[in-house]
Amino acid sequence: MEDINNTSPVNGTNEKQAIQLPLMIQALAFTAILYFNVIQTPSNRPPETFPASQARKTLSAPIVNSILQQASQELKLPASTLRIVNVQKQTWSDNCLELRDSGVVCTRMQVSGWQVTVANTQNQWTYRTDTSGVVIKLANRHTSFPEAPIK
Repeated sequence: MEDINNTSPVNGTNEKQAIQLPLMIQALAFTAILYFNVIQTPSNRPPETFPASQARKTLSAPIVNSILQQASQELKLPASTLRIVNVQKQTWSDNCLELRDSGVVCTRMQVSGWQVTVANTQNQWTYRTDTSGVVIKLANRHTSFPEAPIK
């Protein structure tokens, strides 16, 4: 009688290849789905910019207050001397708002938010925040405004 269960290496290899091929196709499909959902191609549209007069209408009062309060603490200036002079709607490519901090792991993900310029009479600073105002980070300090000529 012939043995029906042939354990020759040729048949075992074919079965493994038959199973691996669909798994590889699934892995490739999953990778493609992740790639196109996670990676954002930059838009040719410039970000929406709102002048200071519209800043309070664009940002909620709690976010405005949070930004000014944090700026006041970081810059050691009274909040009453600071004002928001520009607001831009932004989408950051990571949860660090594209501002790398040493020792902090940033996750690549789309984070909507705002780039806000805060100023006093001599200087201005750029802050980045998420849409809720929970994450607020100082992006950079601008140079001092030129002094008015003495007459």
